[in-house]
Amino acid sequence: MNQHKNNSIANDKPHGLIPFYIPHAGCPQQCVFCNQHRIAAGGARASEVDVKATIDEYIDNERHEKYWEVAFYGGSFSALPEDLQRSLLEPAYEALQNGEIDAIRCSTRPDALGETEIALLKAYGVNTVEIGVQSMDDTILTRAKRGHSSAEVVGAVQRLQEHGFTVGIQLLPGLPGENWHTLVNTAVAVAELMPDFVRIYPVLVIEDTELADDVRAGRYTPLTVAEAVTYSAFLKEYFEEHHITVIRTGLQSTPELDAGIGLVGGPYEPAMGELVTNYQWLQRFLKVLRDHRAAGLPMHSVTVLYPRQLTSKVRGEKQRNMKYLAECYTDCTWQWYEQGSKKAKAMFGIKTNKFSDNVLLFIDNFRYNVI
Repeated sequence: MNQHKNNSIANDKPHGLIPFYIPHAGCPQQCVFCNQHRIAAGGARASEVDVKATIDEYIDNERHEKYWEVAFYGGSFSALPEDLQRSLLEPAYEALQNGEIDAIRCSTRPDALGETEIALLKAYGVNTVEIGVQSMDDTILTRAKRGHSSAEVVGAVQRLQEHGFTVGIQLLPGLPGENWHTLVNTAVAVAELMPDFVRIYPVLVIEDTELADDVRAGRYTPLTVAEAVTYSAFLKEYFEEHHITVIRTGLQSTPELDAGIGLVGGPYEPAMGELVTNYQWLQRFLKVLRDHRAAGLPMHSVTVLYPRQLTSKVRGEKQRNMKYLAECYTDCTWQWYEQGSKKAKAMFGIKTNKFSDNVLLFIDNFRYNVI
């Protein structure tokens, strides 16, 4: 039986993250895609700072305004020498015991999560562990020089769950050897593990990596933005259908990446998360429309009714979904209304906000809930 989880995902307060970065620390080898020194965005270098002083600096007078969480990112925390882990965890655990912070989390490798490593994390109050899984295809893991297998991922997740940890999984769609077959298999395998959350980071090619050399030599072709959106939308939709939260899609933007510094190739897009959500809604609309026509039903006018909070997601960035659908179905008239608006009320003759959070598609006299 898992112990109670103090899970920040479900917490009502705004999340206050206190990040410490340990680029490559603990990693037994260099993966073909990795250059943590370039992609670590902000935060203190964990080996160079007073953890307690940094916690105090972040919290200041906002202790009760946010859900404060210390996070050790950028390397394989549980693979660090034990004395170094203790030296970093002790001040964070003291702050946790004193009620100065609410939680501690770390990221690490699946092959560094045996019973001994887990016991140490548990002893110092760590309650969330994110695992760099990247893929559940062993051929892809070997080509990426990850140094672990998919079986080790399964064992690590199960042990963490048995000890009551909140478990996150990080995936990198688009690694060398990726295709729809491997992607679907990875989605199925991850969903079977039932992690608490997933992050999806389409592969970027960063300077000073083996992958950058492969691009220049013509041995690897990175994903386009469109391909990354398609892959990520599939993963996100699949996980959400299995009640697994996807907390981020796409690498967090940095001034360096925005300027293209150190970026050799790949689908870098600061709005990746929004594009993926737009694509999810587009696919939902297309399914309803195709099923409607396949049933031999008439389709002359289409009206989309949506709640205000979903406006940008449903209509698409720069109205891309509206434009795409109008171009695909030129024999239909299209109307888009926000629930509760005067135009919607005039159209339907009722207070449309009664539909709550539903997105509705009216095709002639047929009404569909789009979920």
